Amino acid sequence: QAITTGGVTYREQPWHKECFVCTGCKKQLSGQRFTSRDEFAYCLSCFCNLYAKKCAGCTNPISGVGGTKYISFEERQWHNDCFNCKKCSLSLVGRGFLTERDDILCPECGKDI
Repeated sequence: QAITTGGVTYREQPWHKECFVCTGCKKQLSGQRFTSRDEFAYCLSCFCNLYAKKCAGCTNPISGVGGTKYISFEERQWHNDCFNCKKCSLSLVGRGFLTERDDILCPECGKDI
């Protein structure tokens, strides 16, 4: 149908605001932050739940939105704020660390393993 007011342009195509919705949850995307994958638009919540890597510390998605920094080691990822020693909670960002099964430890806490 014709767009008379309040249209949205996405990928050089016109949309009614009411028709431009998240592929996952069908929430309107007009005026919201969103991203796309394989030509489909998603709200950030749906995109993170479907595609984002999960933090090994807090298990929440690592969105990367806004330049979010994260640590990646072997097959795991952590938000910068979650990359801490399991025993003493010292931030291990930019430091050496040891692993014990699924845990990461600072050299001091890991000296006896």
